[in-house]
Amino acid sequence: MKIAIFGAGGIAQRAYLPILSAWTGIEIIGIYSQTQASVDNVCTEFNIINGTTNAQELVDMKPDAAFVLTNDQTHFQFVEMLLKAEVDVFVEKPMAQNSKEVKFLAQLAKKKGKILMVGFNRRFALLYKKAKEIFKSRKIQLAIIQKNRAKATHTNLYNNFLDDTIHQIDLMRFYCGNVVPLNTFYEKQGGKIVGAVSVCGLYDGGIGLIITSLKAGSWQESVTLHGENFTVEVAAFEKLTIKNHDHEQVFGTDRPSKWIPDMRERGFYGEIEHFLDCVLSRQQPLTNAFEAVQTHQLLEEFVKVAGIKPNESPADGWDKIPRWD
Repeated sequence: MKIAIFGAGGIAQRAYLPILSAWTGIEIIGIYSQTQASVDNVCTEFNIINGTTNAQELVDMKPDAAFVLTNDQTHFQFVEMLLKAEVDVFVEKPMAQNSKEVKFLAQLAKKKGKILMVGFNRRFALLYKKAKEIFKSRKIQLAIIQKNRAKATHTNLYNNFLDDTIHQIDLMRFYCGNVVPLNTFYEKQGGKIVGAVSVCGLYDGGIGLIITSLKAGSWQESVTLHGENFTVEVAAFEKLTIKNHDHEQVFGTDRPSKWIPDMRERGFYGEIEHFLDCVLSRQQPLTNAFEAVQTHQLLEEFVKVAGIKPNESPADGWDKIPRWD
């Protein structure tokens, strides 16, 4: 299979290129980046023959499929270009800047009969998948999904959710299906978002919480599912704990030897394998474009119930934070 890579930045070099360059049956026919220096460096490191700063040149090489790993703001234009050229596409999250753009791309992919998959790698992470399998058909009473970092970078709640929290919003749908956004609480300090809590209702009863802090001691992600006197906790991407009455079972303790590669633990290997399988089988990916539409719509609803518009940036402090009735 002939693959084209669009983007030579950090995510491409850390995750996708090391995996794809070693994948049996895959030929990376070329890579695009905005700067010649990036093209030259990546071509040398990963032994890629063709590199270009002209995206159309790469499209004209007629790849079977492409990976769009450029900066977020350019995802829409490259995905649209590739779909119109009849190329199957994998694109890193977010697929576009809003749900309308995502829906347009989803409809274009359907019209062209092309595979279009978004990189929600958490759905393919080993312990996150295992948590869903273990909880099975049990009714979730409380789902707590967290992501914390030590640095605040966004002045806008929508952009913070789109750039970072979108993984947790997608995981809420992964575990709980469609949910009803109820409220979003957030805090700003020094003009930047430093924390947020989104509350949603589950359709069959229950509560979901998406929590983020950007003043934490370090990066941390977790998922906790409670229901029917049963609890599953995932400390990403290393440990899964099951609690059932007086019984506790732990998975992931075999990882200190690192016999499971980090990119497989984090779901990158799994999502790439799934995409390539879908290209060959013509089956729709688990994280196809229409799934991405629903996740983007949920993200926008969580911002809306915070009482602000997507591009509104309120003053510091808690003066515009919605309160419980």
